[in-house]
Amino acid sequence: MNRASHKQVGLRLGMVTLAIVALGFVGLFAFGPDPGAPGRPDSAQATQSGLFETLTDTSTRRAVAALQTTSPGTYAQLHAVARNAIEDGADAQALSEIVLEALFAQFPEQARHVKAANATRFQAIVSDLASGLAQLKTADSAWCEGETIAAFLSQNEADLVPTLLAEFPYGSAQYEWAMAWMTTVLTTAHQGQARPMRHRRPDFRDEAILQQEGLALGSEQWALGLQIAAFANSEGTSYAAMRDVIAGMDVCDLGIAIDTVSGRLPGDVRGRIWADLMPEIMVGNTPYVMYRVTDYFFIG
Repeated sequence: MNRASHKQVGLRLGMVTLAIVALGFVGLFAFGPDPGAPGRPDSAQATQSGLFETLTDTSTRRAVAALQTTSPGTYAQLHAVARNAIEDGADAQALSEIVLEALFAQFPEQARHVKAANATRFQAIVSDLASGLAQLKTADSAWCEGETIAAFLSQNEADLVPTLLAEFPYGSAQYEWAMAWMTTVLTTAHQGQARPMRHRRPDFRDEAILQQEGLALGSEQWALGLQIAAFANSEGTSYAAMRDVIAGMDVCDLGIAIDTVSGRLPGDVRGRIWADLMPEIMVGNTPYVMYRVTDYFFIG
């Protein structure tokens, strides 16, 4: 795929990443924390790997720096793998895929730390995702179409990771967005590590406020509200039924709407809602997420 086609489709991976996170495929990635890994490596180790001699962009450096702060063990693994890959002749694209795998694998690994973040950090994750989806929408990308997502998720598991990584060519807008978003996610996890907050479970008042904002947005975007209701009602029937409903959705509109509703919530309510949902999304606990979402909105 050439650079012109990259520009035409926009940040397609914003949508793919939403599907991956929400539907639990993050567990496919190879990287994970190594209990026996050493602590934070020094700058000499980073230089020896040669990673930044090949990947010279600022966005990669920021994302890897956030990984070093949040998960020193995974950071050490990344540089070891990168060093071996460079010795085997890996180019920038191959190295960027290694970085992406390491970063994406942090979704389940950092879920419990993200749970302890504050409302402002939760909103940063959602807003950064929505900004990518808005660019997809502006570019009239096929990744906004639920049918594209349904087809993607129907692939064999062995094909999912290569397909995903191919959508983040090094130097593209998609890659820049992914690095920036993962920096936000990891920064949020570190805040949860360093200054953890304990959020109680959302109560009836929180649910009422969320429903009020959701209904208000639904009145503004009634077609989107009908799509969400159809998806929620299909959950628990059959995979084919859910896939058919997904095929008819505009998933970019859905992601942008989530950001809008979240931004309208009072900070304490937003914190409790996302502390409940976001870690479960990150570990791929889709049944729980769907149960809670339908419970929040009395859908079904």
